Amino acid sequence: MSVNLNSKQAATGITAILVIAIVVVLNFLVGGLGFGNFRIDLTQDKIYTLSPGTKTILSRLNADEPVTIRYYYTTDDRVMPNVLKPHVRAVEDLLLELVKASGDKIILETINPNPNTEDEDKARADEIQDMGPVNQEGDKIYLGLAIECLGQKEVIPFLNPPAPNEGSAVEYDIARAISKVSKPAKNVVGVMSSIPVMGSPMYPFQKQQGQGPWVIIQQLRADYEVVEVPLSTDKIDTNIKVLLVLHAADISESAEYAIDQFLLGGGKVIAFVDPNSVVAQAFSGQQNPMTGQPGGAINTVSDLKNLFKAWGVGYKGDQIVADMNYRGMLQGRNNPTALQLPAAAINREDRITSGLNSLTMVTAGAFSIDKREGIDANTLASSSEESELIDQAEAEKARSPQGMSGFHSSGRKQILGLRLTGKFKTAFPGGKPVKAAGKPDTGGAQDEAKPTAAATAASPPAAAPAPTTVTTPPISVTTPPVSVPAATAPATTPAAPTLTAASAPAPAAPPAPKDDGSLKESSNNEGAVILFSDVDMAYDAFCVQQDPMTGMLVSRTGNLPMILNAIEVLSGGGDLLQVRNRKSAVRPFSTLKEMREKVENRFRPQLMSLETERQKIAEKMGALRLKRDAKGKGFIVDPQQQKDLEAMMQNDVDLSRKVRDIKKEQNKEIEFTKTTLKWLNFLGVPLLVSCVGMLLAIRRRAATAAV
Repeated sequence: MSVNLNSKQAATGITAILVIAIVVVLNFLVGGLGFGNFRIDLTQDKIYTLSPGTKTILSRLNADEPVTIRYYYTTDDRVMPNVLKPHVRAVEDLLLELVKASGDKIILETINPNPNTEDEDKARADEIQDMGPVNQEGDKIYLGLAIECLGQKEVIPFLNPPAPNEGSAVEYDIARAISKVSKPAKNVVGVMSSIPVMGSPMYPFQKQQGQGPWVIIQQLRADYEVVEVPLSTDKIDTNIKVLLVLHAADISESAEYAIDQFLLGGGKVIAFVDPNSVVAQAFSGQQNPMTGQPGGAINTVSDLKNLFKAWGVGYKGDQIVADMNYRGMLQGRNNPTALQLPAAAINREDRITSGLNSLTMVTAGAFSIDKREGIDANTLASSSEESELIDQAEAEKARSPQGMSGFHSSGRKQILGLRLTGKFKTAFPGGKPVKAAGKPDTGGAQDEAKPTAAATAASPPAAAPAPTTVTTPPISVTTPPVSVPAATAPATTPAAPTLTAASAPAPAAPPAPKDDGSLKESSNNEGAVILFSDVDMAYDAFCVQQDPMTGMLVSRTGNLPMILNAIEVLSGGGDLLQVRNRKSAVRPFSTLKEMREKVENRFRPQLMSLETERQKIAEKMGALRLKRDAKGKGFIVDPQQQKDLEAMMQNDVDLSRKVRDIKKEQNKEIEFTKTTLKWLNFLGVPLLVSCVGMLLAIRRRAATAAV
């Protein structure tokens, strides 16, 4: 059969074959060989493009001292799992982009440590972690990086694929390693806390396993030199760049003075206070491995009274925020004091919180702002308007199955996080506080009235702290009148001499404050303080979770990135936080959550009213319960009480039925909302495409008819 190559059909076939061949060749050059590393990022947040922070870090590299990156990955198809191959390619694409963006300041070496090769020995020498064995022959795979510069080396032992909610985790790890090896020294971060956040040592003689440091401390030690600052200190070393205060319960005035002088001297402060720390309560009374006795109780309330007053920050240590819109899960049930803050509750303009999608806070307090000259206050996080301040007793009820007894929205947002900047003035204008003789230096505002000696002697001794801390209001002590014994009292008491205006002594002038070298105000307008009203948000359980696929710890909310961001910005950095805050490829169903909250807000008043009636009936029923007689055999029955009890029980049944009906209606409306939103997502795009296609077809037919 002969084919006419000059025919129209043959030309069309040849053209199609050439196009296919060109596409295959280009795909091989660009995809297979990485030629040109050409990629187009069509995502809304450009999550597959180098972040500005990474580019800034690369721009600061010295061309005379380039960074060497050795990329180890196994290429043997026998042992390399198919699930890791796309990740291997994605990391290589990222490294090629880093080389291109650095302007040849990065030298990339790719090494393939396949089984039983010299490259496998190189990987072990570079401390790259192996994974395996993956087969019966005992073969292992490698996927890691060694980054070196200026005689310093950072190793990423194994590059796990990032979890869906981690965003650009690989880019952050690589950018952080490049930043670390290109810097000659680390900044120093001080940590002050009444909770053992630094961990506890191992006691081999008592066979007690020591407790490791919190994850936040482990993360800080990877990038900074971390030193512990005791709560009893009266001076903070000047080499500390940033001071992290985590629940400074019962802080002394001397320690507050030390923080004050540290801030005025140019240091930066990040403080977490708490009106009722569940973590402090959990750590209270733990056994001391050295003695075997229960440890001391930790006050669940922390405050910085003197400093807050000078900074213009209001804070009530006995008030907890309850939020019905942002309530999260705690102990397996919804709890309005366990706040799950969405992106809408977080400041999107501040560098510290920009890009964070959520924060978790448990039994948090609230701040208020009293403007101070020279100090600017910016809110970092806040509750919704459907919130109120409750006491500790109501917060405890919220944890119980019965829930809160009532909720009355304040109609305004509560401030949960603050950033203060500007020129600060001292909280101790009288200079360094002096300890009273024989009296411990305790915290508290300086202007609070101190009990007199007589009152102190009359007051009973304080009881020993219990294993668990119970916060109680301060006891008011009144000085009793001093009575004169009858045997020694004179019969008559001479009148006191009268002093005229001329003879009256002039009032003594207040003593001039002693100049002890204390700083009175900061020397510039660059002072910075970051405050959060919850310390539990820094604890491991509320920061990280274990990835079921890899077993690695990953961030569960924005808590850990936010704290690291704050320390990085205040220590003079800020480039890495732009990488850390990259948007995740997985987006939360925020629209669905908002629609659900609107439905619940509409039904909540009816439900709360019915629950209040049920509680009143339950109280009355409890008072009318039948009681056994003294011998425990029969019952004391009052006919009228029996009748009233039966009526109340029937009312309770009726109310329960009404509550169920309302909840059914609420759930029905929520399900209808979810179904509507789901079908809009399923059919919206096809309908839009169909409409566009129909319009184009109509337009084309109209144009054809015109011809």
